Amino acid sequence: MRITEGQLRRIIREELLHEIDIEEVGESCWAQGSTHELSTCTIGGDKFYLKFSDINMNYDGSDPSLLVLNEYLAYKIYKLFPGAKTPGRIEVVYDRANKKVAIATLAVPGKHDRPIPPKVLAKLLSAGVYVDIFMSHWDISNTANLVVSPEGDSVTRIDPAGTLAKRAQGRDKGGAFSDAPGELETMLPTSNSRITDIFVGADLRVAAESFLGVPWKDVLDTIEVTYQQVLTDLSERGMNSLAKEWSAYVNRITPILANRQHIVAEHCKHILGS
Repeated sequence: MRITEGQLRRIIREELLHEIDIEEVGESCWAQGSTHELSTCTIGGDKFYLKFSDINMNYDGSDPSLLVLNEYLAYKIYKLFPGAKTPGRIEVVYDRANKKVAIATLAVPGKHDRPIPPKVLAKLLSAGVYVDIFMSHWDISNTANLVVSPEGDSVTRIDPAGTLAKRAQGRDKGGAFSDAPGELETMLPTSNSRITDIFVGADLRVAAESFLGVPWKDVLDTIEVTYQQVLTDLSERGMNSLAKEWSAYVNRITPILANRQHIVAEHCKHILGS
């Protein structure tokens, strides 16, 4: 561990958002816009989107709620990079009775899938290009996962369920999420092997500076704190099976992320040095 248990407890108590039980969520109603169970709700008087994993999908035998926790961890990492904008508040919501977990995200002003020129969109996404590659965010190419501000001058990334070792619909990426980030070939606009044009027109120097602005230590500390917070919450609510899956998942992906961060960082240094 890179931080002491006392430091973890202090950070969880003072800096992380408090956990929420489903009883604290206001009346919700079904909403379109997701392959999972999405509704709008109120928390503390604010409008949120509340999402449970669809239990009818294929999760390769894992608990569907693990996908929700994966998204929560992804959001926590994205929050380290201010240029890769995400919703203002992210909450985990626990349904103790049904042993399920949901994620609640503060509603973002603007429009999903807003038709703006592709190169303009790429410029607005620039600061998060290497973060998306590091996070294996394949679905960034789906513009339904982007909210363009009413003024058209910023973009918010939403719904990063299909990041890290998970696909957006629940299955595991397996070896496709590896130490060597193949996304440097499949996602970069300068690559002849790219399978998406979402970043064509992005400023890669801005992208490189943004990524190098956050050291691996900060990412690791965020992973460890989030891991401990969620593990405690699950254990207190009797969700022991999910807690074991969560523990195994985080322990599996952390060393992979360490290697990916090093490789992407070296690539960014090359970009800035060229």
